[in-house]
Amino acid sequence: MRLNRGVFYAERGLTLLEVLIALLISGIFLVIAMRFLTDQWRGARSLKNYLEAHYAVMTSGKTISDVIRTAKTVEWVNNTTVLKVLPMPDETNLVPTLDSYFVDDLDRDGIKDLYWRHLGVSQPVASYITRWECAEVEQGLWDVCLEANVDGQIVTWRGSVRRRTYSPVSQIGAGQWVMSACSSSFF
Repeated sequence: MRLNRGVFYAERGLTLLEVLIALLISGIFLVIAMRFLTDQWRGARSLKNYLEAHYAVMTSGKTISDVIRTAKTVEWVNNTTVLKVLPMPDETNLVPTLDSYFVDDLDRDGIKDLYWRHLGVSQPVASYITRWECAEVEQGLWDVCLEANVDGQIVTWRGSVRRRTYSPVSQIGAGQWVMSACSSSFF
């Protein structure tokens, strides 16, 4: 039996150089894809942190504004950054008790939260609140400033709210003010 070992034979497989070039090209594409994916992941995480901080200050701001607006008395204690609020009596709360709002880390997770203390029990309102201030700008008008920090994403919220129970103008004074406003608008 004779083996045909002619000059013409079919090549099978790849050379080592072709395999190395293919691996190099595949590695370059893989590095570019991984870089793109990690950049997208970092951007999404940064956006998530910003939105979480924004939600925390918005929720806290709305809660504090509603509390001040409907309160009978409001007091800001500077040294302790505590807001003391006495709510108005209503059909569900006939004899209101003094509530307080403060920032602390009561759950010991390393994240400061805004708490509401009612009847001696503290309940969290929002997390990531790092700083807050309340100041009575004028009689019955309060300025509230909140700051939240989620992994370096810092968001601040500032609002002014007037207590509904406070009337800066008496009934007689209101009538005189309306009359003077109307008479001055005609001239």
